[in-house]
Amino acid sequence: MRPICLIAKTVWIEAIRRKEIYVIVLVVAGILLATGSMRFFGFTGMTKFYREISLQMMNLATALTVILLASRQLPREFERRTIYPLLAKPVSRLEFLAGKFIGVLGAGLLCYAIFILLFLTGMAWLDAPLSWGLFLQSVYLQVLALSVVASLSFMLSLLFNVDAAITVSTLVFVLGGTVSATIDFIHESVAAFIPLGGGLSVGEIFMKAMNYGVPQLALFDLSAKVVHATDWAIKNGEQVVVIRWTPVESWVLGALTLYASFFVLAYLLISHLLFSRRAL
Repeated sequence: MRPICLIAKTVWIEAIRRKEIYVIVLVVAGILLATGSMRFFGFTGMTKFYREISLQMMNLATALTVILLASRQLPREFERRTIYPLLAKPVSRLEFLAGKFIGVLGAGLLCYAIFILLFLTGMAWLDAPLSWGLFLQSVYLQVLALSVVASLSFMLSLLFNVDAAITVSTLVFVLGGTVSATIDFIHESVAAFIPLGGGLSVGEIFMKAMNYGVPQLALFDLSAKVVHATDWAIKNGEQVVVIRWTPVESWVLGALTLYASFFVLAYLLISHLLFSRRAL
């Protein structure tokens, strides 16, 4: 366990030194602060706009941070040849990969924590209502999504070059909902393509591979519910908070946890197999 922690620590130190991480944090912080300043300019009825913009920017910026870090870890080690003295010590390739994964995820969660603090500061400044149950569930599900994205980026960085790994991982995260909708839309027209007999076809196999092989990250996004969960209303001459969405049931969180765990373990297993076959 100690080698894993040491490797994770080196990833955190490297992440702190990376300039692009600071750029992402500062840009998103500026957007959150600018959006939260609406009350200063008299726009007191736009709290939903603030919640929507802030949550989307937080999720996207944290995902980009994780993707950039994860996609560059192993290729940079091979390029700089720093991996050789590490693996020459009593550190297995599995421990090395686990340490890198934990380090990347930890660095991403640190950025996410900063964004959450800024978001809550803006909510307090705007005196905006917040469904804490849904918000905490949203944060938890985003952590699961980031874990999937990090493991996917590791796998792609061993299959392709760094730029391709970053591009594909970003598209999977950003177009998560679009991919799901596209699969449902074209399934019937593609499923019968090149029949193979026995009820199977090339199209059906391809659609199943897309459906089960590509994580549907839109399932982890509760930001829309958080945005519209609470609102102000006038009742009997008094301003009260109206609850429009309640937290999702625990079995849904459990199912999504298992769903994310499957993809994380599958991607890390493939990464380990690819990494083990890489000649050093």
